[in-house]
This record gives sequence, C-alpha cells and structure tokens, in this order.
Amino acid sequence: MTKTFLLGVGCQKGGTTWLHRYLTTSPQFVPGYRKEFHVFDSLHLPPEEESRRRLLTQAANHAANPRADNPRAAGAVHRLSMFLDPQFYFDYFTGLLHRSPEVRLVADVTPAYSMLPTEVLEQIREAFGQRGITTLPVFVMRDPVERIWSHIRMQARVHPEHEAAQTDSAAYLLAHHAQPEYASRTAYDETIRKLDSVFGPEQVFYSFYERLFTDTEVRRLCDRAGIDFVDPSFDQRHNSSPSAAPLPDETIRTVAEHYAGVYRAVAERFPDVSVPDLWPSSRFVL
Repeated sequence: MTKTFLLGVGCQKGGTTWLHRYLTTSPQFVPGYRKEFHVFDSLHLPPEEESRRRLLTQAANHAANPRADNPRAAGAVHRLSMFLDPQFYFDYFTGLLHRSPEVRLVADVTPAYSMLPTEVLEQIREAFGQRGITTLPVFVMRDPVERIWSHIRMQARVHPEHEAAQTDSAAYLLAHHAQPEYASRTAYDETIRKLDSVFGPEQVFYSFYERLFTDTEVRRLCDRAGIDFVDPSFDQRHNSSPSAAPLPDETIRTVAEHYAGVYRAVAERFPDVSVPDLWPSSRFVL
C-alpha cells in the first residue's frame, strides 16, 4: 500500500484550511499536531523572518519554563528540533505513516512553501523517497486579484496595525498590491515552474479555489492521495475574510494588469481550464 506525504504549498487564502480539515475526516489520514509546520520557510526564506522568530521564541519560552502535560510546549520544542535538524521532520511524518497499516496519508499544509526554492523541494522529495514515501505536492490557485484582496482583508481583521486596510481595503489593495508581501505569494507561474521541474507535471495535484468546493474536485484529490472519498461538508468555510462591497472595475483592472503574466501563464499551462470563466478578473488581460 502506497504511503503518501501531502506537501500543501498553498496558495494562501486558497482554501487550504478547509482542505486540511476535510482530510482529517478520513480514517486513513493522520493529521499530526498542526496544519502548518513552517519548518522549511523558516529555514530558507529570508522574508519569513517573523515565522522564524516566533518559532524560536516559543520554543525558548517553553524550554525555560517547562510544565508537564503541555502539548503546545511539546509541539514548539519539537518544531525547534525540526528546524535544527530537518531529519526530525522526515522521521516524524514517516512514523505517523507507519502507525498502522490503515494509514495512507500525512500532510504539512504550509502555504508559504509555495515560495521555496527548487533545491529545497528536491530535498523534501528525496528525503521521503529514501524512506519509501511518495510526495504529493498540492497547489490550489485563486484569482490573483481576489487572493490579494482576501489577504488584505484578513490582515485588517487579525492585525490591528493594518489600520489603513481596515478603513478602506479596496484603496489599500490599489496602493499596495505590488508589494513583495503579496506578489511573492501570487507568483503562481514561478511555483508551477518549480513544482513541474522537481516532481514532474503529472505528479503534482493542481486545483483552483473556485472549483475546489465540489464533490468532483474533492474526489479527484482523494484518488490522487490514495484515500477513500468521504462526503465533504461545504457549509462552513474556515479563516474566511470579512465580506466587502465589490471592487471598482478600475481597481480590478490595475491589479490584474500588474499580474497579467500570472494569468497568462496559468491559462497556457492549463489549456483545458477556462481561466476567464473561473477568474473574472482575467477579462482585463486575457
């Protein structure tokens, strides 16, 4: 029986929390102690300094004030071990997969992994391959304009310091859409290029947020992941950004034109997908 590690590389605001929670309904899936382990982005991505600082601080605090029977402390220290020696990461998931014969799938769904360099993706593939485990990358894409706007609205909800985004998220989108914080997570063309190169185009599960929440798409994922289909619940979305009034066409046009290369690359890579139908913002660039 195939044992599979699902490498969830995003995209951020692309339904990954819902997807992970769906997987936990399968008796053939072992979720581990968190959805996002943030090991390789903390190690290899300079912009993720905040993730690295948070990881180190949490582990240091728990180690300095140990308390028995504290799962959060254990998790923080364990993640620090993975950070210091990634072999702990690979061995941890290998152990989960071999917990029982029924277990077929484990996962780390960390959207920041979409920005990992090719050599790190190769390291992950090879380390699991040496342990007899297949790596299944999963990349869910969302209309770039909608992704960035949802990202901004989430920041306004979670981070009080984003006062301008709270006041007028549409204006904030227009002013800040090209910043690296948003652009690096919307470079689907770069992520696709790296995944295709490392794993092969047929070995990556690509999907679109706009059609993820259907029985057909979820069943397709289950087939690729080697687990039995379980009826999904689409009633509840997780980490949804606050609703907002529709964006003005001129704002959509400006952002879409900035990401025209992404729209065109996705349309070219997936010729069987009607990108204009899935991503209305593409009407300005396709």
